[in-house]
Amino acid sequence: METINSISSSKTKTPLVTVVVPVYNGAKYVIEAVESIQNNTFKDFEVMLVNDGSPADNSAQICGDLAKKYSNIRFTNFEKNRGLAEVINYCIKNANGKYIARLNQDDIMLPNRLQEQVNFLNNNPSVVVVGSWITLFKHNGEEQILEYMPNDTSIKKTWYFVGPFSDPTTMYRRDTALKIGLYEQKYWPADDSHFWFKMGHAGKLANIQHPLVRVRWHDDAGSLVYARKMAVSLYNARMDAHKHHIPASFHIRMYWVVQMLAGLILPPKFVWVVFRLIKRTLPKLVKAK
Repeated sequence: METINSISSSKTKTPLVTVVVPVYNGAKYVIEAVESIQNNTFKDFEVMLVNDGSPADNSAQICGDLAKKYSNIRFTNFEKNRGLAEVINYCIKNANGKYIARLNQDDIMLPNRLQEQVNFLNNNPSVVVVGSWITLFKHNGEEQILEYMPNDTSIKKTWYFVGPFSDPTTMYRRDTALKIGLYEQKYWPADDSHFWFKMGHAGKLANIQHPLVRVRWHDDAGSLVYARKMAVSLYNARMDAHKHHIPASFHIRMYWVVQMLAGLILPPKFVWVVFRLIKRTLPKLVKAK
């Protein structure tokens, strides 16, 4: 049986927010990610830091050291890899917070992020997930802002064409996530897209209309490394949503096929250039209607 090593030093037993940070070979960036959480102006939170059996670096040691440094970190070390969806599900099930906030090991949240999203969910009880825009940045200093649709109506008009959220920007209601059955590992690495379809079927979705997270773009980013698997998994996630949640037209389903084939055939970096072009164009088209 697998041994699970945990360090729980949190002094806040009932925080409002649980920030979930899965780690897999993340030693290079995870300290910066965690420091960005600690620098938030909102302080009623805990961090669940989970090392998912990282085989290539000393992520477990670094995460353990961070848990000893900060009293609001709960660290768990899985000796064997479980997969992203299973790690997030573990965190949701064991979280103390009413709200779950996501952050990836290589991204940076802005100091006002948690407070803005807490205020939004407190003031909008029908919204079950709120995200934001992102600032995509590279090591060479290049930056680009990616916009996401503002409200439930615009999101659900476009979510079969582009993702409704950037996953590391999201904050959602824990009780709703438990009710709809959490993430499903079989859809990884599009498990988040499948999860948003289920959450959107249970309630309203929204995005704050400015960046709250800086998302790092590098050659080891999962979006590039697993791009071809993503193409197939995203198609399957959309088809499941079509069957069980909100039906899609024949033309939209044909678009999914074309997008999947493009993801399988074309170079990942080229596919993401096209994707970002669609992301920039779609909000203008929706607003024009």
